[in-house]
Amino acid sequence: MELKQLQYFVVSVDMGSFHAAAKALLTTQPNVSKTVKSLEDELGMTLLKRHRHGVSITPEGEPIYRHAISVLKNMQVIRDIKEDQNTEKLYICSTPNHCLSSSLASFHRDFSDQPIRMDFWEGSVEDVIVRIHRRESEVGFVYISNRNISAFRSHVKIKGLEFHEITKAPLYLFVGKKNSYYSRESIDEKAICKMHFIQHYEEQYSLYNHLGHLREDGFYNGENTKMASTNSGYFLMQLLSNTEYCTIDSSYLRNELHYDGIRAIPISSCENSIIFGYLKRLKNPLSPIAQRFIDYLKAECKKQKEEEEFES
Repeated sequence: MELKQLQYFVVSVDMGSFHAAAKALLTTQPNVSKTVKSLEDELGMTLLKRHRHGVSITPEGEPIYRHAISVLKNMQVIRDIKEDQNTEKLYICSTPNHCLSSSLASFHRDFSDQPIRMDFWEGSVEDVIVRIHRRESEVGFVYISNRNISAFRSHVKIKGLEFHEITKAPLYLFVGKKNSYYSRESIDEKAICKMHFIQHYEEQYSLYNHLGHLREDGFYNGENTKMASTNSGYFLMQLLSNTEYCTIDSSYLRNELHYDGIRAIPISSCENSIIFGYLKRLKNPLSPIAQRFIDYLKAECKKQKEEEEFES
């Protein structure tokens, strides 16, 4: 029995005639008919009923059809595994990050001549930790407040992970055109304590909580703040675009701050207060493609720093 026999039989059933099957298989009708007949003779079974308008499967052909499909699918899986040997795999995860998404797309564009299979997943910081720990992703990118970095490093070390800093970034207030502060060039944190916030769902490492650590004089306690949370980046963007709601976040590249009518306003006293970096498993070296992507991000950050120094 040959795979060709099973393939011709399955396609004939699906197409309803040897003529249509031959077109789909880029061969001749007599060849399809002959191949299917050879399978029937080998099995000693009538798999197809021939009639004037084509073919239809017989009751004894039904189980053969189902098993044939399974065999053909499994063979395709084996072929895919073989092809994957020559394909680099970049499996990464991140907290919701417009800037990283843009960098990843640019990286893929610049290396489009190479076979790359990408898997990009977004979630909370804890979700990222879990995915790296379970080997579902190789590298996880996060923003962490410098107030939490020591505790964060200790937390991930227990999980067999390590955190590597790429760069430091400011904390921003992201607002849409409906927000009264839209035209501001900067904003003091005292001015935002009574604003309406929408934040990505985050239990322990929310950048919003960074503000609560900055003062001890009691002006910021969060009690007067209206807060909403979501795991939907699309909903967050819609709320920013169409209401007075704002969000606290960071970005490692300035040219990715303003998009879809959303502005990023630097928060005074929060310059370089956020650390952008990546998580990896302690005992596993990075794959070549993961290392290339991290180097790509570092080069982007270095270029921006040089531009800032030139401007100053």
